[in-house]
Amino acid sequence: MSFKAIFITFSVIAIAALAGAGAFFWYQGSVARGLTIRLDIPDEVYSGVPFTLDVGVSNDSRNVLQEVELTVELPPDVVFVGNDPGKTVTAKELGNFGSGGLAEKSFRIMALGGEESIKEVSVKVGYLPTALGSRFERGESASFAVVGSGLRLDFAAPEEVFSGETFETVLTYKNVSGIDLDDLVLKFVLPPALTLVSSSPKPDFGNNVWELGGLRNGSEGKIDLKSKLLGPDKSFYEILSSVEANFLGKSYQIAERSATIAIASSPLSLSISLNNDSASVIHLENMLNYRLTFTNNTDIGLKDVIVRAKLKGELFDLTALSGGAYLRSADNTLVWNASNAPVLSVIPPGGSGTVDFSLRVKPQYPIARLSDKNFTLRVDAEIESPTVPPSISSEKTLGIAEIETKIGGLAKIETKGFFRDAPSGILNKGPWPPKVGQPTNFTIHWLVTNFSTDVRDVNIKAFLGGNVRVTGTVKSNIASTPTWNDRTQEVEWAIDRIPAARGILNSPREAIFQVEVTPSITDLGRGATLLRDTSLEATDEFTGETLRGSDGEIETDALDDQTVTKQEGEVIQ
Repeated sequence: MSFKAIFITFSVIAIAALAGAGAFFWYQGSVARGLTIRLDIPDEVYSGVPFTLDVGVSNDSRNVLQEVELTVELPPDVVFVGNDPGKTVTAKELGNFGSGGLAEKSFRIMALGGEESIKEVSVKVGYLPTALGSRFERGESASFAVVGSGLRLDFAAPEEVFSGETFETVLTYKNVSGIDLDDLVLKFVLPPALTLVSSSPKPDFGNNVWELGGLRNGSEGKIDLKSKLLGPDKSFYEILSSVEANFLGKSYQIAERSATIAIASSPLSLSISLNNDSASVIHLENMLNYRLTFTNNTDIGLKDVIVRAKLKGELFDLTALSGGAYLRSADNTLVWNASNAPVLSVIPPGGSGTVDFSLRVKPQYPIARLSDKNFTLRVDAEIESPTVPPSISSEKTLGIAEIETKIGGLAKIETKGFFRDAPSGILNKGPWPPKVGQPTNFTIHWLVTNFSTDVRDVNIKAFLGGNVRVTGTVKSNIASTPTWNDRTQEVEWAIDRIPAARGILNSPREAIFQVEVTPSITDLGRGATLLRDTSLEATDEFTGETLRGSDGEIETDALDDQTVTKQEGEVIQ
Protein backbone atom coordinates (compact mmCIF):
# COMPACT_ATOMS: atom_id res chain seq x y z
CA MET A 1 0.00 0.00 0.00
CA SER A 2 1.30 3.43 -0.95
CA PHE A 3 1.99 6.17 1.60
CA LYS A 4 -0.90 8.21 0.15
CA ALA A 5 -3.36 5.34 0.63
CA ILE A 6 -2.20 4.79 4.20
CA PHE A 7 -2.59 8.50 4.96
CA ILE A 8 -6.13 8.59 3.54
CA THR A 9 -7.13 5.47 5.54
CA PHE A 10 -5.89 6.89 8.85
CA SER A 11 -7.54 10.24 8.10
CA VAL A 12 -10.90 8.56 7.58
CA ILE A 13 -10.53 6.60 10.85
CA ALA A 14 -9.60 9.75 12.78
CA ILE A 15 -12.55 11.72 11.38
CA ALA A 16 -14.92 8.86 12.27
CA ALA A 17 -13.53 8.70 15.82
CA LEU A 18 -13.92 12.44 16.29
CA ALA A 19 -17.44 12.30 14.96
CA GLY A 20 -18.28 9.43 17.35
CA ALA A 21 -16.80 11.27 20.32
CA GLY A 22 -18.69 14.41 19.37
CA ALA A 23 -21.93 12.49 19.12
CA PHE A 24 -21.20 10.84 22.49
CA PHE A 25 -20.64 14.14 24.32
CA TRP A 26 -23.56 15.81 22.49
CA TYR A 27 -25.80 12.97 23.61
CA GLN A 28 -24.50 13.11 27.18
CA GLY A 29 -25.07 16.86 27.22
CA SER A 30 -28.57 16.58 25.83
CA VAL A 31 -29.48 13.97 28.44
CA ALA A 32 -27.87 15.94 31.30
CA ARG A 33 -29.72 19.09 30.26
CA GLY A 34 -32.96 17.15 30.38
CA LEU A 35 -32.34 15.64 33.86
CA THR A 36 -33.54 17.89 36.69
CA ILE A 37 -32.79 17.44 40.41
CA ARG A 38 -34.78 19.51 42.89
CA LEU A 39 -33.90 19.77 46.62
CA ASP A 40 -36.27 21.19 49.23
CA ILE A 41 -34.76 21.68 52.69
CA PRO A 42 -35.33 24.24 55.50
CA ASP A 43 -33.00 27.21 55.55
CA GLU A 44 -32.55 26.97 59.34
CA VAL A 45 -32.84 24.02 61.75
CA TYR A 46 -32.20 23.19 65.40
CA SER A 47 -29.79 20.42 66.31
CA GLY A 48 -31.60 17.45 67.83
CA VAL A 49 -34.83 18.19 65.88
CA PRO A 50 -35.75 16.00 62.85
CA PHE A 51 -36.62 17.72 59.58
CA THR A 52 -37.44 16.63 56.02
CA LEU A 53 -35.28 16.67 52.91
CA ASP A 54 -37.43 16.34 49.75
CA VAL A 55 -35.68 15.27 46.55
CA GLY A 56 -37.38 15.41 43.15
CA VAL A 57 -35.88 13.86 40.00
CA SER A 58 -37.43 14.42 36.55
CA ASN A 59 -36.45 13.39 33.02
CA ASP A 60 -37.23 16.35 30.75
CA SER A 61 -35.33 14.89 27.78
CA ARG A 62 -36.72 12.78 24.92
CA ASN A 63 -34.48 9.86 25.90
CA VAL A 64 -35.18 6.86 28.12
CA LEU A 65 -32.95 6.62 31.21
CA GLN A 66 -32.37 3.16 32.67
CA GLU A 67 -31.23 1.96 36.11
CA VAL A 68 -31.65 5.39 37.69
CA GLU A 69 -30.19 5.49 41.23
CA LEU A 70 -30.47 8.32 43.76
CA THR A 71 -27.68 8.75 46.36
CA VAL A 72 -27.88 11.15 49.32
CA GLU A 73 -24.73 11.99 51.30
CA LEU A 74 -24.90 13.84 54.63
CA PRO A 75 -22.17 16.00 56.18
CA PRO A 76 -20.57 15.16 59.56
CA ASP A 77 -22.86 15.43 62.63
CA VAL A 78 -25.99 14.91 60.50
CA VAL A 79 -27.86 11.57 60.51
CA PHE A 80 -30.73 9.77 58.84
CA VAL A 81 -33.35 9.47 61.58
CA GLY A 82 -33.85 5.83 62.52
CA ASN A 83 -30.38 4.76 61.33
CA ASP A 84 -27.08 4.48 63.16
CA PRO A 85 -25.16 7.78 63.44
CA GLY A 86 -22.28 6.34 61.45
CA LYS A 87 -24.40 5.89 58.32
CA THR A 88 -24.12 9.11 56.30
CA VAL A 89 -24.89 7.77 52.79
CA THR A 90 -28.06 6.13 51.49
CA ALA A 91 -29.07 5.04 47.97
CA LYS A 92 -32.50 4.50 46.39
CA GLU A 93 -33.22 2.60 43.16
CA LEU A 94 -35.64 4.62 40.99
CA GLY A 95 -35.86 2.15 38.09
CA ASN A 96 -36.25 3.28 34.46
CA PHE A 97 -37.30 6.81 33.50
CA GLY A 98 -39.14 7.48 30.27
CA SER A 99 -39.38 10.95 28.78
CA GLY A 100 -41.25 13.13 31.27
CA GLY A 101 -40.71 10.64 34.13
CA LEU A 102 -40.79 12.00 37.68
CA ALA A 103 -39.85 10.58 41.10
CA GLU A 104 -39.93 12.15 44.54
CA LYS A 105 -38.29 10.87 47.71
CA SER A 106 -38.35 12.22 51.25
CA PHE A 107 -35.70 11.69 53.93
CA ARG A 108 -35.98 12.46 57.64
CA ILE A 109 -32.65 13.81 58.80
CA MET A 110 -31.33 15.52 61.91
CA ALA A 111 -28.29 17.54 62.96
CA LEU A 112 -26.58 16.29 66.13
CA GLY A 113 -24.21 19.16 66.71
CA GLY A 114 -22.39 21.93 64.94
CA GLU A 115 -24.45 24.76 66.41
CA GLU A 116 -24.02 28.09 64.60
CA SER A 117 -22.65 26.33 61.50
CA ILE A 118 -23.58 25.73 57.85
CA LYS A 119 -24.12 22.17 56.63
CA GLU A 120 -24.32 20.93 53.04
CA VAL A 121 -26.25 17.90 51.75
CA SER A 122 -25.10 16.34 48.46
CA VAL A 123 -27.38 14.44 46.07
CA LYS A 124 -26.24 12.44 43.04
CA VAL A 125 -28.30 10.69 40.35
CA GLY A 126 -26.69 7.96 38.28
CA TYR A 127 -28.30 6.63 35.09
CA LEU A 128 -27.71 4.58 31.94
CA PRO A 129 -28.94 6.09 28.66
CA THR A 130 -30.50 3.49 26.33
CA ALA A 131 -28.45 4.55 23.34
CA LEU A 132 -25.06 4.35 25.07
CA GLY A 133 -23.33 1.72 27.18
CA SER A 134 -21.66 4.12 29.62
CA ARG A 135 -23.16 5.21 32.92
CA PHE A 136 -23.51 8.93 33.73
CA GLU A 137 -24.00 10.89 36.93
CA ARG A 138 -25.31 14.31 37.86
CA GLY A 139 -25.28 16.00 41.26
CA GLU A 140 -26.79 18.87 43.22
CA SER A 141 -26.32 20.18 46.74
CA ALA A 142 -28.21 22.29 49.24
CA SER A 143 -27.15 24.06 52.44
CA PHE A 144 -28.86 24.74 55.74
CA ALA A 145 -27.86 26.55 58.92
CA VAL A 146 -27.83 24.93 62.38
CA VAL A 147 -28.92 27.90 64.50
CA GLY A 148 -28.88 26.27 67.93
CA SER A 149 -29.99 23.29 69.97
CA GLY A 150 -33.63 22.28 70.18
CA LEU A 151 -33.04 21.35 73.81
CA ARG A 152 -31.26 24.22 75.52
CA LEU A 153 -28.93 23.28 78.40
CA ASP A 154 -27.43 25.83 80.77
CA PHE A 155 -24.90 25.20 83.54
CA ALA A 156 -24.59 27.32 86.67
CA ALA A 157 -21.46 26.30 88.56
CA PRO A 158 -18.68 28.12 90.44
CA GLU A 159 -15.46 28.73 88.56
CA GLU A 160 -13.37 27.88 91.64
CA VAL A 161 -13.93 25.87 94.80
CA PHE A 162 -11.74 24.84 97.71
CA SER A 163 -10.76 21.19 97.87
CA GLY A 164 -13.31 19.40 100.07
CA GLU A 165 -15.75 22.33 100.02
CA THR A 166 -19.42 21.60 99.29
CA PHE A 167 -20.63 23.54 96.24
CA GLU A 168 -23.78 23.68 94.15
CA THR A 169 -24.20 23.01 90.44
CA VAL A 170 -27.53 23.70 88.69
CA LEU A 171 -28.33 22.40 85.21
CA THR A 172 -31.45 23.85 83.57
CA TYR A 173 -33.01 22.46 80.41
CA LYS A 174 -35.75 23.83 78.12
CA ASN A 175 -37.43 22.50 74.99
CA VAL A 176 -37.27 25.28 72.36
CA SER A 177 -37.49 22.91 69.38
CA GLY A 178 -41.06 23.67 68.36
CA ILE A 179 -42.08 20.02 68.81
CA ASP A 180 -42.66 17.71 71.77
CA LEU A 181 -39.65 15.54 72.68
CA ASP A 182 -40.08 11.99 73.99
CA ASP A 183 -38.03 9.49 76.01
CA LEU A 184 -35.39 11.96 77.16
CA VAL A 185 -32.51 10.71 79.31
CA LEU A 186 -30.09 13.10 81.03
CA LYS A 187 -26.59 11.89 81.93
CA PHE A 188 -23.71 13.46 83.82
CA VAL A 189 -20.09 12.40 83.35
CA LEU A 190 -18.52 13.19 86.72
CA PRO A 191 -14.76 13.23 87.38
CA PRO A 192 -13.50 10.55 89.82
CA ALA A 193 -12.36 13.33 92.19
CA LEU A 194 -15.97 14.49 92.63
CA THR A 195 -18.22 13.15 95.40
CA LEU A 196 -21.96 13.71 94.98
CA VAL A 197 -23.39 14.84 98.32
CA SER A 198 -27.05 15.22 97.23
CA SER A 199 -29.21 15.91 94.18
CA SER A 200 -32.71 17.18 93.50
CA PRO A 201 -34.42 15.31 91.98
CA LYS A 202 -32.57 12.09 92.81
CA PRO A 203 -31.00 10.09 89.96
CA ASP A 204 -32.96 7.19 88.49
CA PHE A 205 -29.81 5.10 87.93
CA GLY A 206 -26.54 5.26 89.88
CA ASN A 207 -25.55 8.81 90.72
CA ASN A 208 -25.59 10.30 87.22
CA VAL A 209 -28.63 9.26 85.13
CA TRP A 210 -32.09 10.88 85.15
CA GLU A 211 -35.03 9.69 83.03
CA LEU A 212 -36.80 12.91 82.03
CA GLY A 213 -39.42 11.20 79.88
CA GLY A 214 -41.41 13.48 77.55
CA LEU A 215 -40.92 17.24 77.44
CA ARG A 216 -43.50 19.38 75.69
CA ASN A 217 -42.47 22.29 73.54
CA GLY A 218 -41.68 25.26 75.77
CA SER A 219 -41.42 23.16 78.96
CA GLU A 220 -38.36 23.30 81.19
CA GLY A 221 -36.80 21.77 84.30
CA LYS A 222 -33.61 21.63 86.34
CA ILE A 223 -31.22 19.30 88.18
CA ASP A 224 -29.59 20.61 91.36
CA LEU A 225 -26.37 18.91 92.54
CA LYS A 226 -24.39 19.42 95.74
CA SER A 227 -20.88 18.02 95.43
CA LYS A 228 -17.32 18.04 96.72
CA LEU A 229 -14.09 18.01 94.73
CA LEU A 230 -10.87 16.66 96.20
CA GLY A 231 -7.80 17.69 94.27
CA PRO A 232 -4.52 19.59 94.28
CA ASP A 233 -4.47 23.39 94.16
CA LYS A 234 -4.97 24.89 90.70
CA SER A 235 -6.14 21.60 89.15
CA PHE A 236 -9.13 21.60 86.77
CA TYR A 237 -12.08 19.22 86.51
CA GLU A 238 -14.85 19.00 83.91
CA ILE A 239 -18.48 18.09 84.55
CA LEU A 240 -20.16 17.01 81.32
CA SER A 241 -23.93 16.74 80.81
CA SER A 242 -25.74 15.27 77.82
CA VAL A 243 -29.32 14.46 76.83
CA GLU A 244 -30.40 11.56 74.64
CA ALA A 245 -33.73 11.28 72.82
CA ASN A 246 -35.41 8.38 71.03
CA PHE A 247 -36.52 8.71 67.40
CA LEU A 248 -37.89 5.75 65.41
CA GLY A 249 -36.38 3.28 67.86
CA LYS A 250 -32.89 4.80 67.87
CA SER A 251 -31.32 6.82 70.66
CA TYR A 252 -29.39 9.98 69.75
CA GLN A 253 -27.46 12.50 71.81
CA ILE A 254 -29.25 15.74 70.98
CA ALA A 255 -27.61 18.19 73.40
CA GLU A 256 -24.59 18.53 75.66
CA ARG A 257 -23.05 21.12 77.93
CA SER A 258 -20.02 21.16 80.20
CA ALA A 259 -18.63 23.18 83.08
CA THR A 260 -14.99 23.41 84.17
CA ILE A 261 -14.25 23.94 87.85
CA ALA A 262 -10.83 24.78 89.26
CA ILE A 263 -9.50 23.95 92.71
CA ALA A 264 -8.64 27.27 94.34
CA SER A 265 -5.51 27.69 96.41
CA SER A 266 -6.42 25.98 99.65
CA PRO A 267 -6.62 27.80 102.97
CA LEU A 268 -4.26 25.03 104.07
CA SER A 269 -2.02 24.43 101.06
CA LEU A 270 0.25 21.43 100.55
CA SER A 271 2.97 20.64 98.01
CA ILE A 272 5.39 17.74 97.47
CA SER A 273 8.93 17.72 96.08
CA LEU A 274 11.21 14.78 95.29
CA ASN A 275 15.00 15.10 95.53
CA ASN A 276 14.58 18.90 95.41
CA ASP A 277 12.80 18.49 92.04
CA SER A 278 16.17 17.69 90.45
CA ALA A 279 15.00 14.71 88.37
CA SER A 280 11.78 13.78 86.60
CA VAL A 281 12.83 10.13 86.09
CA ILE A 282 14.31 7.74 88.64
CA HIS A 283 15.95 4.35 88.39
CA LEU A 284 16.45 1.15 90.35
CA GLU A 285 18.12 1.59 93.77
CA ASN A 286 17.91 5.41 93.57
CA MET A 287 17.42 7.25 96.86
CA LEU A 288 14.07 9.02 97.22
CA ASN A 289 13.93 12.12 99.42
CA TYR A 290 10.39 13.52 99.68
CA ARG A 291 9.47 16.81 101.31
CA LEU A 292 5.88 17.90 102.08
CA THR A 293 5.52 21.66 102.55
CA PHE A 294 2.35 23.16 104.08
CA THR A 295 1.14 26.74 104.62
CA ASN A 296 -1.77 28.24 106.57
CA ASN A 297 -3.25 30.84 104.18
CA THR A 298 -6.00 31.95 106.60
CA ASP A 299 -6.08 34.63 109.29
CA ILE A 300 -6.80 32.13 112.07
CA GLY A 301 -4.69 29.43 113.68
CA LEU A 302 -5.36 25.85 112.44
CA LYS A 303 -5.22 23.26 115.20
CA ASP A 304 -4.69 19.50 115.48
CA VAL A 305 -3.35 19.16 111.95
CA ILE A 306 -2.77 15.70 110.44
CA VAL A 307 -0.65 14.98 107.35
CA ARG A 308 -0.96 11.71 105.42
CA ALA A 309 1.07 10.44 102.46
CA LYS A 310 -0.09 7.29 100.68
CA LEU A 311 2.61 5.42 98.73
CA LYS A 312 1.45 3.80 95.50
CA GLY A 313 3.89 1.69 93.51
CA GLU A 314 5.42 -1.79 93.64
CA LEU A 315 8.98 -0.50 93.64
CA PHE A 316 8.94 1.45 96.91
CA ASP A 317 11.46 -0.23 99.23
CA LEU A 318 9.81 0.31 102.62
CA THR A 319 12.65 -1.47 104.44
CA ALA A 320 14.77 1.67 103.89
CA LEU A 321 12.09 4.09 105.18
CA SER A 322 13.18 6.94 107.47
CA GLY A 323 11.73 10.27 108.56
CA GLY A 324 9.76 9.78 111.76
CA ALA A 325 6.30 9.17 110.28
CA TYR A 326 4.01 6.38 111.47
CA LEU A 327 3.62 3.74 108.75
CA ARG A 328 0.11 2.34 108.37
CA SER A 329 0.98 -0.98 106.75
CA ALA A 330 -2.59 -1.80 105.69
CA ASP A 331 -2.44 0.76 102.89
CA ASN A 332 1.20 1.98 102.93
CA THR A 333 0.25 5.38 104.33
CA LEU A 334 2.62 7.58 106.31
CA VAL A 335 0.99 9.66 109.07
CA TRP A 336 2.23 12.75 110.93
CA ASN A 337 0.42 14.51 113.78
CA ALA A 338 1.38 16.56 116.80
CA SER A 339 2.91 13.49 118.50
CA ASN A 340 5.65 12.95 115.92
CA ALA A 341 5.69 16.45 114.36
CA PRO A 342 5.00 19.12 117.05
CA VAL A 343 4.68 21.84 114.40
CA LEU A 344 1.30 20.31 113.53
CA SER A 345 -0.20 21.10 116.93
CA VAL A 346 -1.12 24.62 115.77
CA ILE A 347 -0.17 26.28 112.49
CA PRO A 348 -0.47 30.05 113.08
CA PRO A 349 -1.95 32.44 110.48
CA GLY A 350 0.49 32.62 107.55
CA GLY A 351 2.65 29.93 109.18
CA SER A 352 4.28 27.08 107.24
CA GLY A 353 6.36 23.99 107.84
CA THR A 354 7.60 20.73 106.39
CA VAL A 355 7.69 17.00 107.05
CA ASP A 356 10.16 14.72 105.27
CA PHE A 357 10.67 11.05 104.56
CA SER A 358 13.21 9.00 102.63
CA LEU A 359 13.37 5.52 101.15
CA ARG A 360 14.84 3.72 98.13
CA VAL A 361 13.71 2.21 94.87
CA LYS A 362 13.87 -1.59 94.92
CA PRO A 363 16.80 -3.23 93.08
CA GLN A 364 14.69 -5.33 90.69
CA TYR A 365 11.59 -4.85 88.54
CA PRO A 366 8.61 -7.05 89.56
CA ILE A 367 8.06 -8.53 86.10
CA ALA A 368 5.83 -11.61 86.07
CA ARG A 369 3.73 -10.93 82.93
CA LEU A 370 4.33 -9.22 79.60
CA SER A 371 1.98 -6.45 80.75
CA ASP A 372 4.27 -5.62 83.69
CA LYS A 373 5.91 -2.48 82.33
CA ASN A 374 6.05 1.32 82.60
CA PHE A 375 6.35 1.39 86.39
CA THR A 376 5.74 4.57 88.38
CA LEU A 377 5.97 5.71 91.98
CA ARG A 378 3.15 7.92 93.25
CA VAL A 379 2.54 9.76 96.50
CA ASP A 380 -0.97 11.04 97.28
CA ALA A 381 -0.80 13.42 100.23
CA GLU A 382 -3.38 15.34 102.22
CA ILE A 383 -3.37 17.71 105.15
CA GLU A 384 -6.41 18.45 107.30
CA SER A 385 -7.50 20.40 110.35
CA PRO A 386 -10.85 20.41 112.15
CA THR A 387 -10.57 24.22 112.34
CA VAL A 388 -12.67 25.75 109.53
CA PRO A 389 -12.54 29.45 108.56
CA PRO A 390 -16.00 31.11 108.69
CA SER A 391 -16.05 31.75 104.92
CA ILE A 392 -15.76 28.06 103.96
CA SER A 393 -18.67 25.60 103.79
CA SER A 394 -16.88 22.43 104.82
CA GLU A 395 -16.54 20.02 107.73
CA LYS A 396 -12.77 20.51 107.86
CA THR A 397 -9.98 22.50 106.26
CA LEU A 398 -8.28 20.30 103.70
CA GLY A 399 -5.31 20.47 101.33
CA ILE A 400 -4.28 17.86 98.76
CA ALA A 401 -1.13 17.27 96.71
CA GLU A 402 0.21 14.46 94.57
CA ILE A 403 3.39 13.56 92.73
CA GLU A 404 4.01 10.72 90.29
CA THR A 405 7.44 9.80 88.97
CA LYS A 406 8.35 7.48 86.12
CA ILE A 407 10.89 4.71 86.65
CA GLY A 408 13.30 4.46 83.75
CA GLY A 409 13.89 1.23 81.87
CA LEU A 410 16.99 -0.93 81.54
CA ALA A 411 18.49 -2.66 78.51
CA LYS A 412 21.48 -4.98 78.91
CA ILE A 413 23.95 -6.28 76.36
CA GLU A 414 25.82 -9.53 77.01
CA THR A 415 28.75 -10.62 74.82
CA LYS A 416 29.92 -14.25 74.63
CA GLY A 417 32.67 -15.97 72.65
CA PHE A 418 33.05 -19.65 71.63
CA PHE A 419 35.50 -21.86 69.78
CA ARG A 420 33.30 -24.96 69.80
CA ASP A 421 29.73 -23.78 69.15
CA ALA A 422 27.64 -26.70 67.88
CA PRO A 423 24.28 -25.22 69.07
CA SER A 424 24.76 -22.25 66.74
CA GLY A 425 25.19 -24.51 63.73
CA ILE A 426 28.44 -22.72 62.83
CA LEU A 427 31.67 -24.71 62.45
CA ASN A 428 34.82 -22.96 63.62
CA LYS A 429 38.11 -24.08 62.06
CA GLY A 430 41.79 -23.51 62.75
CA PRO A 431 44.46 -24.64 65.17
CA TRP A 432 43.64 -24.90 68.87
CA PRO A 433 45.40 -23.54 70.89
CA PRO A 434 45.67 -20.61 68.44
CA LYS A 435 49.07 -20.28 66.71
CA VAL A 436 51.06 -17.30 65.57
CA GLY A 437 50.45 -16.59 61.88
CA GLN A 438 47.66 -19.17 61.46
CA PRO A 439 43.90 -18.25 61.26
CA THR A 440 41.41 -19.66 63.78
CA ASN A 441 37.62 -19.11 63.76
CA PHE A 442 35.44 -18.10 66.72
CA THR A 443 31.77 -17.18 67.12
CA ILE A 444 30.64 -14.05 68.94
CA HIS A 445 27.15 -13.88 70.48
CA TRP A 446 25.36 -10.61 71.25
CA LEU A 447 22.37 -11.07 73.58
CA VAL A 448 20.09 -8.12 74.38
CA THR A 449 17.74 -8.24 77.38
CA ASN A 450 15.18 -5.48 77.82
CA PHE A 451 13.36 -4.99 81.12
CA SER A 452 10.50 -2.67 82.07
CA THR A 453 9.85 -0.36 79.10
CA ASP A 454 9.59 -0.62 75.33
CA VAL A 455 12.72 0.70 73.64
CA ARG A 456 13.45 1.82 70.08
CA ASP A 457 16.43 2.80 67.92
CA VAL A 458 18.65 0.22 69.59
CA ASN A 459 22.27 0.44 68.44
CA ILE A 460 25.01 -2.02 69.47
CA LYS A 461 28.65 -1.45 68.51
CA ALA A 462 32.11 -2.92 69.08
CA PHE A 463 35.52 -2.81 67.43
CA LEU A 464 37.30 -5.99 66.39
CA GLY A 465 40.68 -6.79 67.87
CA GLY A 466 43.90 -6.45 65.85
CA ASN A 467 44.38 -9.05 63.11
CA VAL A 468 40.66 -9.98 63.36
CA ARG A 469 38.13 -9.99 60.53
CA VAL A 470 34.48 -10.97 60.10
CA THR A 471 34.12 -14.04 57.88
CA GLY A 472 30.62 -13.13 56.65
CA THR A 473 28.77 -15.90 58.50
CA VAL A 474 26.04 -14.10 60.47
CA LYS A 475 22.80 -15.21 62.20
CA SER A 476 20.05 -13.51 64.17
CA ASN A 477 16.69 -14.42 65.73
CA ILE A 478 15.14 -11.24 64.25
CA ALA A 479 15.12 -9.68 60.79
CA SER A 480 18.12 -7.39 61.31
CA THR A 481 21.68 -8.73 61.51
CA PRO A 482 25.03 -7.18 62.42
CA THR A 483 27.02 -5.34 59.76
CA TRP A 484 30.69 -4.43 59.73
CA ASN A 485 33.09 -1.91 58.26
CA ASP A 486 36.35 -3.47 57.02
CA ARG A 487 38.15 -0.11 57.09
CA THR A 488 37.28 0.79 60.68
CA GLN A 489 36.94 -2.81 61.98
CA GLU A 490 33.66 -1.85 63.67
CA VAL A 491 30.73 -4.25 63.98
CA GLU A 492 27.27 -2.72 64.42
CA TRP A 493 23.78 -4.13 65.02
CA ALA A 494 20.73 -1.82 64.62
CA ILE A 495 17.36 -2.96 66.01
CA ASP A 496 14.21 -0.89 65.37
CA ARG A 497 12.35 -1.80 68.57
CA ILE A 498 12.40 -4.23 71.49
CA PRO A 499 9.29 -4.69 73.66
CA ALA A 500 9.41 -4.72 77.44
CA ALA A 501 10.30 -7.98 79.23
CA ARG A 502 12.11 -9.38 76.19
CA GLY A 503 14.69 -11.80 77.55
CA ILE A 504 12.97 -11.91 80.97
CA LEU A 505 9.91 -14.00 80.14
CA ASN A 506 11.22 -15.32 76.81
CA SER A 507 14.45 -15.51 74.84
CA PRO A 508 16.56 -12.36 74.39
CA ARG A 509 17.30 -10.77 71.05
CA GLU A 510 20.41 -12.56 69.79
CA ALA A 511 22.87 -12.18 66.93
CA ILE A 512 25.83 -14.45 66.13
CA PHE A 513 28.73 -13.59 63.85
CA GLN A 514 31.89 -15.53 63.06
CA VAL A 515 35.31 -13.90 63.28
CA GLU A 516 38.75 -15.07 62.27
CA VAL A 517 41.93 -14.13 64.15
CA THR A 518 45.48 -14.56 62.92
CA PRO A 519 47.63 -14.00 66.04
CA SER A 520 50.87 -12.06 65.75
CA ILE A 521 54.10 -12.62 67.65
CA THR A 522 53.00 -9.94 70.14
CA ASP A 523 50.13 -12.23 71.23
CA LEU A 524 52.46 -15.09 72.11
CA GLY A 525 51.88 -16.55 75.56
CA ARG A 526 48.58 -14.77 76.17
CA GLY A 527 45.09 -14.51 74.78
CA ALA A 528 44.44 -12.64 71.53
CA THR A 529 41.69 -10.00 71.62
CA LEU A 530 38.74 -10.96 69.38
CA LEU A 531 36.32 -8.13 70.22
CA ARG A 532 36.79 -4.96 72.24
CA ASP A 533 34.17 -3.53 74.66
CA THR A 534 30.59 -3.64 73.33
CA SER A 535 28.28 -0.65 73.86
CA LEU A 536 24.50 -0.34 73.62
CA GLU A 537 22.31 2.75 73.23
CA ALA A 538 18.51 2.85 72.98
CA THR A 539 15.63 5.28 73.46
CA ASP A 540 13.23 4.54 76.31
CA GLU A 541 9.73 5.04 74.85
CA PHE A 542 8.18 5.53 78.32
CA THR A 543 10.53 8.21 79.64
CA GLY A 544 12.25 9.50 76.49
CA GLU A 545 15.66 8.92 78.08
CA THR A 546 18.66 7.40 76.34
CA LEU A 547 19.48 4.02 77.90
CA ARG A 548 23.07 2.81 77.83
CA GLY A 549 24.70 -0.53 78.50
CA SER A 550 28.05 -2.21 77.91
CA ASP A 551 29.97 -5.45 78.23
CA GLY A 552 33.68 -6.24 78.28
CA GLU A 553 36.01 -7.49 75.59
CA ILE A 554 36.33 -11.09 74.40
CA GLU A 555 39.76 -12.77 74.34
CA THR A 556 40.80 -16.24 73.27
CA ASP A 557 41.88 -17.17 76.82
CA ALA A 558 38.62 -15.95 78.43
CA LEU A 559 35.88 -17.56 76.36
CA ASP A 560 32.41 -18.68 77.47
CA ASP A 561 33.10 -22.06 75.86
CA GLN A 562 33.02 -24.67 78.64
CA THR A 563 34.92 -27.21 76.49
CA VAL A 564 38.18 -25.25 76.64
CA THR A 565 40.43 -23.94 79.37
CA LYS A 566 42.09 -20.57 79.86
CA GLN A 567 45.53 -22.04 79.21
CA GLU A 568 44.38 -23.58 75.91
CA GLY A 569 43.33 -20.13 74.74
CA GLU A 570 46.85 -18.70 75.01
CA VAL A 571 48.64 -18.19 71.69
CA ILE A 572 51.51 -20.60 70.93
CA GLN A 573 54.34 -20.56 68.37
